[in-house]
Amino acid sequence: MVVSVVRMAEPLQSLREAIALCDGFARLRTHDRVLVKPNASYGLRVPHYGTTTTTTILEGLIRLLAERGCRDISIAEGSLEVLGCDTQKAFARTQIDKLAKRYGTKLIDLNRGPFQQEDLGGVKVQIAKAALETDFLINVPVLKTHYVTKVSLSFKNLKGCLSPASKNKFHVTKRLNHLIYLLNEVLRSDLTVIDGTYMLEAGPEIVLGTAHRKNLIIAGQDGFACDVVGATILGIDPSEVGYLREYAEAHGRSLSVDAIQIRGERDIDALREKLNWRADAERELLAPAGITGLSLPYPGESCCSKCYAMLGMSLVAFIKENSKRDFGDAAIYCGGELEPEADRQKTILYGNCATKKNSLRPHGAMTVKGCPPRLTDTLFALCKLLLSRPRALRVMPVALLKLAGAGVGIYNYKLPKWKTYESDMFEKRHFALSRRWPAHKDIAKGGAH
Repeated sequence: MVVSVVRMAEPLQSLREAIALCDGFARLRTHDRVLVKPNASYGLRVPHYGTTTTTTILEGLIRLLAERGCRDISIAEGSLEVLGCDTQKAFARTQIDKLAKRYGTKLIDLNRGPFQQEDLGGVKVQIAKAALETDFLINVPVLKTHYVTKVSLSFKNLKGCLSPASKNKFHVTKRLNHLIYLLNEVLRSDLTVIDGTYMLEAGPEIVLGTAHRKNLIIAGQDGFACDVVGATILGIDPSEVGYLREYAEAHGRSLSVDAIQIRGERDIDALREKLNWRADAERELLAPAGITGLSLPYPGESCCSKCYAMLGMSLVAFIKENSKRDFGDAAIYCGGELEPEADRQKTILYGNCATKKNSLRPHGAMTVKGCPPRLTDTLFALCKLLLSRPRALRVMPVALLKLAGAGVGIYNYKLPKWKTYESDMFEKRHFALSRRWPAHKDIAKGGAH
């Protein structure tokens, strides 16, 4: 197990060094069909730091592939379909579409298939054929934590290769970690490059999560080893990550970073952080807006990213029009792990999982059904339960209009916590094409440099 860890200076050269140290292109042939799978799951108009693979790393990778003479290169993702956004919008938000045009690479929306059915421990799922049939799969996740699985690195990034319905299945079966492990038995990466330009605390999204600058690249031919190193650097014990533990037990692998041959930055302890993986909605979203009397208990493993993202953006829209208010003793339950407390004055059971699981409903509890619930239903429930009727009639049309504008990119929400991202530590250019790297025609055509 060889993993390279490189401090990022000049991105292209640092990436070149990281891949060379782990001999990442050893099995790559120039005529291979190469599929690059980044984490570009969010097409929303929000800060991308720590949530999305940087365009800088992707562009560097495409250049290095083209330098080797590779001509059949695709960038593929199946992004979160929420608020009218889709994979194409996710590509456009970070100029991946322009990147593909510059270098002549193909773009694939994995949500659209075609798919091949696979049986993962009795659960039938649909996996995009593009990922299964490629000759060389390059997995390019971000260095981030996750509110359910503790980390979201290379193993979890492959979940983006599933059909939308299969992604939901991973959660409603309450076997998320087990299914992620089994998915990586069927779908294997040939090269993993973890983009640690930024890292995300309390991920996987930026509404509740907090991004930090890290300037690291982690690379290797073994995705499991890369994830062990990545988790360790994030301050998460790899043995506490369910799918890594299952993989290690099945293959007789060690979960200790000491069992891995590190090249480059070998002192992992010096790079180790202590990031919190569990999101705290009251602290990160409600308190900065002056909201009291409203809580969002931990959702549990059955809450999927789409449902939580829809709730999060709905709350952002709601809070924008209702800051500095006290809602008494209200709670929103999302996911299916917890029974609501019977003495809550106001309760919302959000999504099909919470609705089905929580049969013990307090008096006056509202259910918002859907997988995920519709935006209008979400805002209606929030306004009806938490506001007076006259205020609800004033607030809801405005909130809906702004959310619709955010979906098409003509309105931009700005949370107080996002002011941090205006500092010099966070650079928008990382999510745009490089102006410093000339787009040599021979590179764009897949020739040697």
